[in-house]
Amino acid sequence: MDPVCHTLVGASLGGTGLARKTRFGAATLVVAANLPDVDAVSYFFDGAAAYAIRRGVTHGIPALVVLPVVLAAVVTGIARIRPSPAREASFRWLLLLSAIGVWSHPSLDWLNTYGMRWLMPFANRWFYGDTLFIIDWVVWLTLITGLVAAWALRRRPLEWFRRPATIALALLVTYIGSNFMLTRVAMNEALAATRPFPPQRLMASPVPFDPLRREIVFEYDNEYRLGTVRFTPLPRFETRPAIIAKGDAVWLDRAREHVDGQQFLSWARFPYSVVEQTDSGTVLWVADARYVADPTQQRMRGFGAVRLELADGRAR
Repeated sequence: MDPVCHTLVGASLGGTGLARKTRFGAATLVVAANLPDVDAVSYFFDGAAAYAIRRGVTHGIPALVVLPVVLAAVVTGIARIRPSPAREASFRWLLLLSAIGVWSHPSLDWLNTYGMRWLMPFANRWFYGDTLFIIDWVVWLTLITGLVAAWALRRRPLEWFRRPATIALALLVTYIGSNFMLTRVAMNEALAATRPFPPQRLMASPVPFDPLRREIVFEYDNEYRLGTVRFTPLPRFETRPAIIAKGDAVWLDRAREHVDGQQFLSWARFPYSVVEQTDSGTVLWVADARYVADPTQQRMRGFGAVRLELADGRAR
């Protein structure tokens, strides 16, 4: 999910009463909820490095054990440098809050079509929840409403289960569960529409702004086909006219000879290639059908695709 979502979740966890358990409790939860995204520095690297690095080592299970310890130790050190007679910083509570915040991060990231690598650095395997779009306005609205209500009622003593932030998190979990089920219904609806020629694989992707729609990608031997499932008033499948040719598999092998191609293909879920002849030689575009559906559009030059220059048919 996006940084705003992670920050709101960390703040909402604090609003349940956890932030009051120790000094720096609220700050620890917010920082911990964003901490695995230290790998975002890869966006400043050249080429396709971000595809190979993001949601990898810092999101894997070993890091989820180490990061809370590091954060709790740092916050404890800050508390000792700047002691407060009014409130003490408890390492035990800081460690627990760090763990809660850090583990919330990959759990939310798994919900997207982008994927999550829980087993890094031991295995470069992607896991996909296909449940929420990476920026979800319902998530934002729910958590912001809970935090605003919590601030308005901050002077009124309430049981933890009646606190607005707790209610907002409960609604968020319900919303996530509902969308998880909608994705599965969309997959079944799409599969039923492909009989008697079922695809090798398919994906039902959430879309921005509309939780009641899923975009479908079908994989066949030589191509990807697209569709849409809408849930209003009842689930129904609609075929989209676009067909994406995978291209000759030889070109993907050539792409792996280029470091950018290797990095991109280590991330790609539905890869395909497009060859372009230019005055300076051959250009090989490698894209992912999750995010780039029309190879004739300039958006292939953005996210979800990589451009490789070839010399004599080989990557350089």
